[in-house]
Amino acid sequence: MKKVIFVLSLVLLLVFTSVTVFADEITIRVDSVEVEFNDDLGFPFIDENNRTLVPFRATLEEYGAEVDWNNESRTAVATKDEIVVEVAVDENYIIKNGEEIAVDTAARIVNGRTFLPIRAVIEAFGSEVQWDSSLNTVVITTDPIDAKAIYLEAANKSHNWKNYDLKASINMSMEVPDESGSLQAMDMNMDMDMTIFMDPFKAKVNVAVPVTVMDVELMEMMMEMYMVVNEEGYTTYTGAGDKTGEFTWFKQTIEDEMMSQLLKFDEETMAKNQELTEKYTKDVKYLGDYIDSEGNTLLRLEYTMSGDIYKEIFDEYLNLMPEATNEQEAMVIEMIESFANFDLGDLTYIVYIHGETGEMVKMEMDLASMVATMMSGMTEILGEIPQEALDMLNNLEVFMEAEFLNINEAEDFEIPEEALNAPEITEMLEEFEQLEGIELPEEADELR
Repeated sequence: MKKVIFVLSLVLLLVFTSVTVFADEITIRVDSVEVEFNDDLGFPFIDENNRTLVPFRATLEEYGAEVDWNNESRTAVATKDEIVVEVAVDENYIIKNGEEIAVDTAARIVNGRTFLPIRAVIEAFGSEVQWDSSLNTVVITTDPIDAKAIYLEAANKSHNWKNYDLKASINMSMEVPDESGSLQAMDMNMDMDMTIFMDPFKAKVNVAVPVTVMDVELMEMMMEMYMVVNEEGYTTYTGAGDKTGEFTWFKQTIEDEMMSQLLKFDEETMAKNQELTEKYTKDVKYLGDYIDSEGNTLLRLEYTMSGDIYKEIFDEYLNLMPEATNEQEAMVIEMIESFANFDLGDLTYIVYIHGETGEMVKMEMDLASMVATMMSGMTEILGEIPQEALDMLNNLEVFMEAEFLNINEAEDFEIPEEALNAPEITEMLEEFEQLEGIELPEEADELR
């Protein structure tokens, strides 16, 4: 049990030290301005070659080009900044200033309207085109933006945060078998409010988890947790709430200097994190500007990071650690070795950067593949995972949205007396074991 608690804590820390909207219609945005389409102009669509075709006149005029149509050759012509691009219908090429350029799909006429392959044409003018898959949006940027530089600057700022509040929502959905073996949809929407101080590290977490099966809410789990790290180790205080709002508290103290080092967020550690971020950033795409509810301009970026960053982090931890002298230290090393061997592949986030401050204010991520990979790779830690559980992991859907608030201005907090005075979980288990006729499973020994 202690292993499970520890592993889940590390998974959450991994996520937060580094919700998707799906649309049926395709949106075109030029320099963050949405192009208006209607029945007369036509609407964008994706052709059989998986390429986006857009109404010729509406899109190119919004882009700032002059447009014309050569009826004799069935060719659309767009002119901008001394560049002339000709797009012949049903031909797998376009012509830029007299030079033919091969393309992998063709313009076509549908219901009397001309549709052209947007990426090939816009790139011929020297502008940038990105596809925002989560919003079904083609993003056209007239003057290319150095998205990677913007992201790295924001990431570097976040590495120097002293404290902040985090409001997060994690939406999980999976299919679970009922008593008859039939699969039923189960949804859990985890809402978390966190306050984090970095050096020394301490955190406060409030969690609400309503559990819904077949659209019927079965229960809502409430939890309040505190975590404090010092030179000797760390302590977690956990309170489970009931429907009346009363919490039952227990605490767990881990006296382990190695674990204390893992959870250390001093200037040296933050500088190292900054170096690793720059090393493992693979690609950053600018997906346009959006206005939030308070009127602030937010730059939407898609950031791809190599999962090898975690291998290097945990390999370095292993190199710094002495040989284990007790069972507790051996367990820590075993867990870190398992994390170091994970192949997470590339990890993709959506991040929002404040247009004025350059701070990262929001992030979104599909966590399903990460969670499934990590949990399925934990057999050495957690023991063999039943096939039924692996099947549920494979159809797991997990989306996270997190908002960073009150950066360097978070309100300090005190751990409540009832949490400080709570019994150690090992004491609770010992009292439970003394009850007549009750035997704890062998796994409970790990909590001692």
